[in-house]
Amino acid sequence: MVLSNGCLKVFYPLACIMFFISVESNGQDIEQINLKKPVTFHGNLNLQLEYYHANGIPARQKEFSWLINGNPVLTVLGVDLPFSFVFSNFDNKFYQPFNQFGLSPKYKWATLHLGYRNLTYSHYTLAGHRMLGAGFDLNPKKFRIGFMYGQLRRSTSIDSSMNANPLYVRPTPTYKRLGMAGKIGYGTQKNYVDLVYFKGWDKTSSLNDKLKDSIQPAENTSVGIVSKVSFLKNFTWSVDVGLSSYTLNRTDGPDTTDVKKPWPKTVLSLFAKDKLSTDYYFAGETRLGYQEKTWGAQLIFKRIDPGYQSMGAYFFQNDIREFSLANNFKLDSGKLNINTNIGFQTDNLKKQKTSTSKRFIGSANVNYNPSQKFGINFNYSNFGITNNPLQTSPGDELFKQVNNSFMLMPYWMWTNEKTLKNLNIVATYMSLSTPHSYIGSTPDMNSYSITTTYNHTWIQMGITANGSLNYINSKTVSGDMGSFGGTIGGSAALLKRKLMVNASGSYLQNTFKGKDNGQTIRATLGFTVPVGTHHNFQLLGNYLDNTVKDISIVQNFNETNIQFIYGLTF
Repeated sequence: MVLSNGCLKVFYPLACIMFFISVESNGQDIEQINLKKPVTFHGNLNLQLEYYHANGIPARQKEFSWLINGNPVLTVLGVDLPFSFVFSNFDNKFYQPFNQFGLSPKYKWATLHLGYRNLTYSHYTLAGHRMLGAGFDLNPKKFRIGFMYGQLRRSTSIDSSMNANPLYVRPTPTYKRLGMAGKIGYGTQKNYVDLVYFKGWDKTSSLNDKLKDSIQPAENTSVGIVSKVSFLKNFTWSVDVGLSSYTLNRTDGPDTTDVKKPWPKTVLSLFAKDKLSTDYYFAGETRLGYQEKTWGAQLIFKRIDPGYQSMGAYFFQNDIREFSLANNFKLDSGKLNINTNIGFQTDNLKKQKTSTSKRFIGSANVNYNPSQKFGINFNYSNFGITNNPLQTSPGDELFKQVNNSFMLMPYWMWTNEKTLKNLNIVATYMSLSTPHSYIGSTPDMNSYSITTTYNHTWIQMGITANGSLNYINSKTVSGDMGSFGGTIGGSAALLKRKLMVNASGSYLQNTFKGKDNGQTIRATLGFTVPVGTHHNFQLLGNYLDNTVKDISIVQNFNETNIQFIYGLTF
């Protein structure tokens, strides 16, 4: 990671201040520190080696692969310094091996972020994007302060080996992308308000001049407000709003056209210079909730402009306006829990499409546990969409589609000092129907399945046995596809629990258009050897064989996978 001189001038004094704060805090709490062990080191380390081989289908992974990951924690005078790292050869032909380091040492109200970190300041600005850099969070009393600077994306380009070999998949060149974010707020978890600022940009010098014509360097500035207010004992009101300025080509000149902007100039001045390829977006949601002991509800409104994006997030569902109502009930002394959600969505907010889609959203979850021996869970969801063409569209067809899904799961459990037994039954049904069909519409599809699973554990002997029966049938465009069969398996602790063995085997008979279409066989075998309290060795094997008579849908293939895993706890 390379920081600019300006950022270094800011970062180093802040790091020094945090160091002296930490030292001073340690001096105040010195009675709580174990001076006999001022420095401790603990955590875990894992090594995984894997062999893979496939016949009949293209390989889904490397033939040989390895992975090393760990989560060590260094504690110095009571201050935890957690680290994390990953090394592996899970790379393709044009990327470097995947490796990541990161730590976030924390002491009282100060947290320092170094290396690869995922931070979220608000849903529409910096929202969980992985960043390689440095930053901090400070929460003295009710203040909420944060800052982060670093690399959002490495640059990628085409090398000579890719040009020499026509079989190589050539990646799209990308610029190195940098970003910085800050937030300042005040309050507690129940009542707070945060102001968030994020800026991301592509470094124009990070890509070869010969490749710059194939992709343009972009930049983005986003600001947001996040708040939550609790009032009248049972009410809460939360707001999450983002404004984003996204420039597709940061080398463009200023916009001197008379095109009307969506926001006043005073708002636009918060962002970077207005350029020819700059677009402005709005996104936000608000929730008004009421919660008491046995009942609660939330009224939700959400609006996201078409094309809304921020370099601080990976993906946004955009061009939607949504109204929804969520309810939750706790009845019969908490034994019966019901959660429902009903709402409506629409798109084409700026009338840029030739049709407008309207969606109905409905779902319900019911969980009933009358005793420790029996319970039942029920889920239902209904998603309907209606597409209304505009008057300027060719034709006047009305498109409708409804997606329904049901899930019913009763379960039983019996326990005593010697055994633990449980039985689960899961039945599902999913349907996709198009009441008003026309040329090019999606055909109706239906799928239903039932799975019964029984587990029996002999606690004192350390033995577990399980079995299941499965049936599934799907109606597709090509024809009805189904399978039925079962699985048996178990595990046992042998040699005075110094060796754990687990094994399972499954068989499925497959059908296509009501006729026999081969079978699928899977077998697994695993050995686990714990050595003391710090070491653990595992050897796992998996074999899959799929034999079919009609290869128009699925091919004949088999796969073998063997893993060796070593775990160290220290």
